[in-house]
Amino acid sequence: MKRDIQAFVDGPFRPHGRIEVWREGAMVRSRAEGPFNREAVLGLGRAMDDLLTVDPPPARFIDLAELSVSMIASPDAMQELDRFLGEIAQHRAPPVAVAYVVGADVEGRALMLPLYHALYRKHGRRFQVFLNLEDALGWLNAQLNDVSIEDKV
Repeated sequence: MKRDIQAFVDGPFRPHGRIEVWREGAMVRSRAEGPFNREAVLGLGRAMDDLLTVDPPPARFIDLAELSVSMIASPDAMQELDRFLGEIAQHRAPPVAVAYVVGADVEGRALMLPLYHALYRKHGRRFQVFLNLEDALGWLNAQLNDVSIEDKV
């Protein structure tokens, strides 16, 4: 079942951006349309927590995010994503690999990708960005099937 962040946001400020998350087998998927503020990332964290509790993936899983329109995130949204990545790893093993699909026309691609790369590297995640879904799925499945990759990279 897909979870929309709008259902997981409380407080006086509304999220900027749209994000939905769901699970397909050993893959946690998300579809996101930015730009994003802190409230959007807070909603994502709550939606992901609900997903991992109610419909958890297997111990070895992969994470795929498809971003469209814009991937710009405010500085406090990036700080919240940093906190979220650290917190989620304390509750369960992180994904074996994370892939973003970001078309060449997505606003903020050149500006934000180095920031996302640095953030995932800081948290020890195997992370790649692709222009299309097919290439991302190929890479993710290769990572999942490579038993030499430890659960914590």
